[in-house]
Amino acid sequence: MSRSPTETAEDIRALRIQGARRVARAALAALNEAAQASSAPSKGALYEDLLQTARMLEETRPTEPMMRNALEDSLRYALVWIRTHQSLEPKELVEALEQHQHEILDEMEAAVGTIAKIGAAEIPDHAAIMVHCHSTTVVRLLTEAQKLGKHPKVTCLETRPLYQGRLTARELAAAGVDVRLAVDSAAGSLMNKMDGVLVGADAITSEGDLVNKIGTYGLAQMAHLHSVRFLCVAELYKYDPLTRFKGTESIEQRAAGEVWGSGRYRQEKNSEEESRAGKNLAHDGPLAPLPIPQNLKIINPAFDRTPARFISAYITEAGLTPPGQLAILAERKLKNSPKIEV
Repeated sequence: MSRSPTETAEDIRALRIQGARRVARAALAALNEAAQASSAPSKGALYEDLLQTARMLEETRPTEPMMRNALEDSLRYALVWIRTHQSLEPKELVEALEQHQHEILDEMEAAVGTIAKIGAAEIPDHAAIMVHCHSTTVVRLLTEAQKLGKHPKVTCLETRPLYQGRLTARELAAAGVDVRLAVDSAAGSLMNKMDGVLVGADAITSEGDLVNKIGTYGLAQMAHLHSVRFLCVAELYKYDPLTRFKGTESIEQRAAGEVWGSGRYRQEKNSEEESRAGKNLAHDGPLAPLPIPQNLKIINPAFDRTPARFISAYITEAGLTPPGQLAILAERKLKNSPKIEV
């Protein structure tokens, strides 16, 4: 059963849909759903419906340039199609738009496959690699390296809040990769044992800076201090063209409950009465959630920005790319789309 564009937008906003490529895929499906459901009497009116839906979807997550680029690509396609097919009806635009969206998704999937092959070639045999958060592209790259017989030894950081690093660890373990899990605060003590750090990307700026899961900036600094190669694995669609005029990438502040959690530590008391009762918290079974104390403010930025100078290179579908050249390649890719046969 298909979901309405409004339902999809809410799922993206509430993080029920995560991962840049999954979010982009869901947004494109929602745009296609809006096109099919539209009763617009003309192609121009249909375009207005698409524009409103795209804007609603884009507003759900400020740090999702891949979704924005995919939606903007579709909107440009629709506009050019209207201008070059003036004799055709709105329903034919809907069909053309659906076909174009399939092409976008195929291109995204092909890009990941190319990146995995390029990146796997960069991994030395038996290399010790540290990863942060969860990136399907990073997992694909390391799995490809394993298939090539390079047998990387991967350390996943748990990646608080929400522990996305555990997902990476499970997927790599299932693929037969030698993988271990460490708490985020252990990264500094382990860095001098690493041959490289691999991370994904949520956004890339025109200056080559990386916006990624909170904690990436600190890892990049540690890698730089220990002369460890720091590589970002990302499709060119992660580039944010809005930053080319000195615009800044928004950093989402997420819910305090993500940091505080739903449980409590054994040594924490839930009330003065519990403390006076002298309960043995270590043996009393499950504990009720401890509410956030009054007047306690929790800071929960979802991402941080890593300056280009700390990034050894980006691994993209265009090859191993220095941070200073990524914007050029990405702008070229965005400019070359859409392609319409008249």
